Amino acid sequence: MTPSKSGEPLAPWLLHQEIERAARRHPHGAAVWAADGQGNAQRWTYRQLHSASQQRTGALLAAGMPAGARVGVWMPKSPQAIAALWAVLTAGGVYVPLDPLAPTARIEALAADCSLWGLFSDPARAECARAWRQPPCWIGTHFDEGALQPRSAGSRAGRGHPRTSDDLAYILYTSGSTGVPKGVMLSHAHVLNFIRWAGAAVGLHPGDHVASHAPLHFDLSIFDLWATLSRGSEVCLLDAVTARFPQAVAAWIAERQITVWYSVPSALVALVPQLPALAAVEPGLRAIIFAGEVFPAPALAAWRAALPHAAFHNWYGPTETNVCTHYQLPPGPPPQPLSIGVACPNFELALLDDDFQPVERGAAGDLWARGPGILAGYWGDPARTAAVTRTVTPADGSPPTRWYNTGDRARQGAGGELYFEGRRDALIKCRGYRISLLEVELALEACPGVAQAAVLPVPDAAHATGLRAFLRPAAAASGADSPPPLSAPAVRRWLNQRLPAYMVPEAIEIRAKLPITSTGKIDRQRLTQGGEPPLASAA
Repeated sequence: MTPSKSGEPLAPWLLHQEIERAARRHPHGAAVWAADGQGNAQRWTYRQLHSASQQRTGALLAAGMPAGARVGVWMPKSPQAIAALWAVLTAGGVYVPLDPLAPTARIEALAADCSLWGLFSDPARAECARAWRQPPCWIGTHFDEGALQPRSAGSRAGRGHPRTSDDLAYILYTSGSTGVPKGVMLSHAHVLNFIRWAGAAVGLHPGDHVASHAPLHFDLSIFDLWATLSRGSEVCLLDAVTARFPQAVAAWIAERQITVWYSVPSALVALVPQLPALAAVEPGLRAIIFAGEVFPAPALAAWRAALPHAAFHNWYGPTETNVCTHYQLPPGPPPQPLSIGVACPNFELALLDDDFQPVERGAAGDLWARGPGILAGYWGDPARTAAVTRTVTPADGSPPTRWYNTGDRARQGAGGELYFEGRRDALIKCRGYRISLLEVELALEACPGVAQAAVLPVPDAAHATGLRAFLRPAAAASGADSPPPLSAPAVRRWLNQRLPAYMVPEAIEIRAKLPITSTGKIDRQRLTQGGEPPLASAA
């Protein structure tokens, strides 16, 4: 960082500078705690994490990584993975977190889409990557964590390439309305705008233990990692094994003395039966943040009753903005309907009609946002970027500004607060993930023996959103090469090899025919009303 005229360092304008400043201020403080689900735990200090990051930065630069190169991180959530993300940024690259549980074919497609230059991975996944049709130029797997030493090359990171806060920091892939995953490009300015506000809003400090529940490829992880590490707090990584069992998660919260929790409401709903035990041990949970979907009122009320002294925050925003509105619940029973609040600092929001004109207060409109927190665009897809953004030149001669259409509908209350009204397209939120129903339907219709598919969002047992698939089998062909009769388990196996688990429908129903409307489209309303008895089903 360059010092100002007063001698004080200027505010960092790149994400890794922000984290490095915290590491220098708290070298001996706990940075990351992690366990592998088998009883093996490790805790890294800020000095250790910084050293591991510098080591990996040196490896990238020594391998000749070009400025702006995309580097994937395809490995389980761990201190090593966080060090890899940090290293990519320091070396002047763009990190692309990849789901370690997703089918290999999907990861290969994403890697090819953004032309990954390099990849941090574990040995088993690295072997898969080397067999891809377009393998990355560089793959890193083995680093000696027992004797971490910064490579001298780390100090040369970024030389020869003017760095600005508008440079890309990372790309997050989300489900797209066209049925093809889209890479959301997000800049250093975007993430710094968010973590500076979020860290201050929650009051993160070096004594906090922040739960990291979200996977690295999910946008909730940006708070877990970078807001936490920028303020000297400790990131506690919840492993995938423990996360499957609510009782184990409750015990983990108490054992790790978690003070701040951020997740989708579904994870909190699953913990409701554990609230009496959790409240009995008087956990230090002081802030509970939820985002990504609607929090069922009974479950939210149970949490408020169990932890009356905790602050509850409802955050809203798609991946393209991370969080653009916030609402802290007042004391007492949760208000209904629950507001998504007001604009975060440095954001301006507008509710507009189809003609880009403001709607009347109380009427539903498309929610648009502008500010440094909106996406830079979609990787390799300027047409898609243009479809959701609009550049406006103010009448007063001010510089043009870019607006982003969230695709969500909202209305404004009497006090200026916003209320979410739903999606405008076929994208839904399911357990916090934004899912394209079309993408799931296309995967189903590619399955041998499936002629037609329809996927509908349905309430699940927790009153959140699940998926239900309806299939019409293809006409049986004669001859020895005809496929076996269509079965729900076979379809599920097909999907498990092509889609991440959160996109696989909980229920699959096979029907002789699907109802159609007068215009020949699938009548989705009649599907939900029953009618044609299923030939086979599986839940």
